[in-house]
Amino acid sequence: MISRLEDFSNSVLGADDPLAVWNIATSFFESFGFIGSMYGIRHLQTTPNEKNIRFSNALSDWKTSYMAHKDYERDPLFIYAPQLPSVFFTGVNFLDDHPYLREEDVAVIRRAESFNLTSGIALKMAGGEDGVVRGWNLIGDLSRQEIMSLNDAHGGVLHVCAALADQKISQTVTRPDAYLTNREKECLILLANGQRTAQIANKLNIQSVTVDLHMRNAREKLGARTREQALAVAIVSNLLPL
Repeated sequence: MISRLEDFSNSVLGADDPLAVWNIATSFFESFGFIGSMYGIRHLQTTPNEKNIRFSNALSDWKTSYMAHKDYERDPLFIYAPQLPSVFFTGVNFLDDHPYLREEDVAVIRRAESFNLTSGIALKMAGGEDGVVRGWNLIGDLSRQEIMSLNDAHGGVLHVCAALADQKISQTVTRPDAYLTNREKECLILLANGQRTAQIANKLNIQSVTVDLHMRNAREKLGARTREQALAVAIVSNLLPL
């Protein structure tokens, strides 16, 4: 994981503008087998509009349909994201996982299916705490089992890289003045290497609950919702060189 993350991080941090970051990120996600990427921002107190949604070039045909039907007004990705976890599956292959969807919500998903876009991994960057929902939907034509296996194998690096790109694209304020303890840095570095809580605890000879404590402290200091976002903020803020 660390080599792909390091290469991506170097490319994103060296990019001159959000468009360059966007191109780097979408190409990176497509290298995992996704057809394309969608990135959106929704301000909960305002009517959704098309200006805050981006599609990678590979999704241009679906984008035309999406805009023509004003699907941004009913896209379940943004409507229900505040109640969903930081990573969840999307698309017609996962309809059974979301029984609360209404007829008009399902219609948006069915229109995507007509373009052979049947599954995706949504990576939530902001969940409405500050009145904003923001995140990625990595979209493809993989089967349910294929995309779940992809997430098991590469979900960590996808989430961290999505958070890195989000930091640059959205111009999210980072906290370069934040101070991380050596142990917090060690935990984040091991996370970057693909280690899970139990593995980090074993490596550092501490309890899993202590790892969770260090991760929570890092998240709070960096204003991050998840440990992956904390890692991204630490990298962008030059607090944690890989």
